[in-house]
Amino acid sequence: MKNLLIGAVSTNYTIDDVRGWVTSSNWDDCERILLVYDSHQHPDTISGYLKENGITVVRPTFNFWGIEQTVFESNTGVCDIATSYNLIHNIRFFHIWNLLVNFTYEKVLITDVRDVRFNSNPFSIIPSDGIIATSEGILYSDDAWNMEHLHTNLGMLGIHTLQDCPVYNVGVFGGSHEMVKSICADIYLNSAGRNKVADQTSFNYLIQTKYKSVTKFTDISDKFAIHLHVVSTGLVKFNLTNLSEYVIIHQYDRIPELKRLYA
Repeated sequence: MKNLLIGAVSTNYTIDDVRGWVTSSNWDDCERILLVYDSHQHPDTISGYLKENGITVVRPTFNFWGIEQTVFESNTGVCDIATSYNLIHNIRFFHIWNLLVNFTYEKVLITDVRDVRFNSNPFSIIPSDGIIATSEGILYSDDAWNMEHLHTNLGMLGIHTLQDCPVYNVGVFGGSHEMVKSICADIYLNSAGRNKVADQTSFNYLIQTKYKSVTKFTDISDKFAIHLHVVSTGLVKFNLTNLSEYVIIHQYDRIPELKRLYA
């Protein structure tokens, strides 16, 4: 049984946006799938490239209620209670759940795409009976953006549960087929109907509560994944010469010299 590497992109992406993910993830032991969402007024220029490079393209055509829908919202800035149901950042987890209901894999890794590259195959590190979460290296209370989204989406319950916990990035996580299927459903159900994009707050709440006993919590010292946004803002000190030691590099586009290097 193969593993699955899966992500989601919008048709406002270009080939340059997906090339790093595609070229650095060509391993024999996994199938690669990208959900390609039609976005407003953006023709699809990437699906042909993806198929040529062995990526299975899945084009979601239905919403949470099973009603036909072909265009989905890609702008988190317009997220509100209504649009959150069809915001790509949220609904990707509903569509991944649906895929995992119908197809079975050994392990599943979900990542962002435009700002993710791989130095090596990550599946040997991913647990076969749980979930792996990757820390940004900061606490919720260290960062205004995370605290704002936490308070807006989960209120005082979320503050009480998470403010003293590390932030685990929803852009890189994985685990066994059954665990990932289950948490994807829960992430979506906890994110739809919120006033701000809630995929990350939902993920963090779930791994600190319902899924805590089955989650492998990793930090920067584990060298599984490095999230570079907090490095670019100065919240986390990190020596960029050590990047090659990490299996997954995320948010490299936040650092100009890395964006040029990986272009």
